[in-house]
Amino acid sequence: MDEHSTPEATAFALKLLSLRNHSRFELAGKLRKKGYSSQTAEAALDYLNEKKLIDDEAFARELIESRRKRKPAGRGMLRCLLLQKGVPESVASDLLQDYDGLEEALQAGRKKLASLKGRDGNEQKKRIEVFLRNRGFEWPVIKETLESLFTTGPECGEDQSESA
Repeated sequence: MDEHSTPEATAFALKLLSLRNHSRFELAGKLRKKGYSSQTAEAALDYLNEKKLIDDEAFARELIESRRKRKPAGRGMLRCLLLQKGVPESVASDLLQDYDGLEEALQAGRKKLASLKGRDGNEQKKRIEVFLRNRGFEWPVIKETLESLFTTGPECGEDQSESA
């Protein structure tokens, strides 16, 4: 495709942006996959950037919020995901600087615990620990989540241990 296809590349990118927000990196890859040259893709992306229709920081914020609600993850996994999507390292670091993930870990841990009913308490703890570690949560967050989920007493609500 030649330089006259820049408007078509721009239109294609706008169509993608109408479906969901994308990073510049993602759009560049999709434009190249569609058959546009790197030069044409860059011209289209520069135009969209100039019009403030591409914003990697806004994209990253939306992605983090989406993951918080849909599939909670720890800082490590979110950082990797953002970098895979082409979000600059500085943007990812800034957005995740104050992210501790405790609420998200508790949410994911409660859901996982519900699926482990009938299993031994130690097995439940181990499985939840592995599950949270695989989701990219850091050990202090995992430890606090396990303590919260498996602590008994009147202030903690329902007892999670087996009682006769």
